[in-house]
Amino acid sequence: MPAQSGAISHVVLYVYDFQKMKDFYTQVLGFHLSDIGEGRGADICFLTLDPGLDHHQIALSGGRKGPRDAGSLNHVAFRVSSLAELRRRYEHLSGEDTVTDVDPVSHGSWLSVYYRDPENNRMEFFWDTPWYVKQPIIDPLDFSLSDEEILRVTEETYRDHEGFQPMDEWQAKTVRDLATEDA
Repeated sequence: MPAQSGAISHVVLYVYDFQKMKDFYTQVLGFHLSDIGEGRGADICFLTLDPGLDHHQIALSGGRKGPRDAGSLNHVAFRVSSLAELRRRYEHLSGEDTVTDVDPVSHGSWLSVYYRDPENNRMEFFWDTPWYVKQPIIDPLDFSLSDEEILRVTEETYRDHEGFQPMDEWQAKTVRDLATEDA
């Protein structure tokens, strides 16, 4: 089934105790660890209950500071159905006075436009590429390129990265691995 544009895909939370929270989500709640690494100076892990659906439905980012009653939300992500739609979102957000910190990013496996709403909540629109690339990857996305050039550059940039493969192959293998673990 094609990805539904506008569907909420994942949420990223800041956490105080990265290892404890990773263990809770994987061991207690049964999430699969899709990827783990460091991004922008903090540990981050990507977790899913259904790798056939999404690489991650929740991600945990270490380095949370402040009181426990302060917010822990890093961002909420909305999937779009095409690279052309992602480009339109980028252009629209870039022209809005009430939007700040518009940040186009390539993660290799998906292309994103992060931004902050009028109350400074961090949000994301993203489009899935056809490839799996081990995460985290955080590189600039250049919308001055055509859609075809963006796809070509994305594949050329990441094809030598660890684990690079078509996303459908990664999903099928991960689903099989989980079924074997549960047997």
